[in-house]
Amino acid sequence: MKAPFSIMKHSYVRVGFWTLLLAIALFLFFSNARYSEEFTGWVKISVAGTLDETTLSQNLLQYMDSKWYKDNTVAIEVEGDITKISLRTQVEKDEQVNALSQDIQAILVQKWYIKSTSEVVEQSITWPSVWAYMQKSAKNALIVWLILMAIYMLFSFAGIRKDIAPGLLAWVVIATMVFDVGIPAWAYGLWMALDKTIAIDTIFIIAVLTNMGYSINDTIIVFDRVRENMKNHTGQKGILFGKIFEQSIWQTMRRSFGTVLTTLLVIIAMYVLWSGVIKQFAFTIGIWVIAWSYSSIFIAAPLTYILLGKYRKERKEMLAQK
Repeated sequence: MKAPFSIMKHSYVRVGFWTLLLAIALFLFFSNARYSEEFTGWVKISVAGTLDETTLSQNLLQYMDSKWYKDNTVAIEVEGDITKISLRTQVEKDEQVNALSQDIQAILVQKWYIKSTSEVVEQSITWPSVWAYMQKSAKNALIVWLILMAIYMLFSFAGIRKDIAPGLLAWVVIATMVFDVGIPAWAYGLWMALDKTIAIDTIFIIAVLTNMGYSINDTIIVFDRVRENMKNHTGQKGILFGKIFEQSIWQTMRRSFGTVLTTLLVIIAMYVLWSGVIKQFAFTIGIWVIAWSYSSIFIAAPLTYILLGKYRKERKEMLAQK
């Protein structure tokens, strides 16, 4: 594919823009982060009868605030002759959720909303230990992935070790993956700010782990082409690293665009035609596809070029080329 413009000539500008975007993305995500009931304490109680939603909500919130629970929300929905009560709070131990469930039933009796706990027709509890389990699972998956990727990079790129250290390429892959996670996290954070029903849940975690694999794959394809082109120029003098990187990027450009386009068509269809968790998953995956396609083209090679120390040495020659 003929290069209509140069990517490597302005490597510092591209990497600097990437760093700024990443910083803004992480700030927006963490400033708006909100966890679903899967990662906090959640109690749902259904009782017989039609209860006064306003006074009940006020009484429950006052009680939870008096007991120093954090980030408390109460949702009450009346369906026929059944009143459904949902309470979410931020706790660290499962025992606190169990105690909250028992106390809420006691309050309903004491405030004469129900005559006895026998009028509780349904109850469900979500413990914060679920979040601890998810953290542990994600951490273990990340560690295994890092080990396998390091092994692959060491063996696959051993042939160009004299020119580019495989460890450096592995580090760049990780750095671009951070960008691929950060940019969609910004979009998700903005969505959480605009829609209070959106929160970080298992669907979000699954999307993160899924896209880690996609982003790595696209970056390594570019590096594979760099490896092939480096071998083709072995022994030649006066070869610019920047030119090899540039050539490698544009040789994989058509494939990258094809992959992104076909993937986005499916994701757009999922987002438009479905709702609920499928819509959230499609949104997250879609933003990630755009992010990892950008990083594999405009970040991975320029960042490697800078870290190799070649940009400063070749800057004049690169700028002089058309």
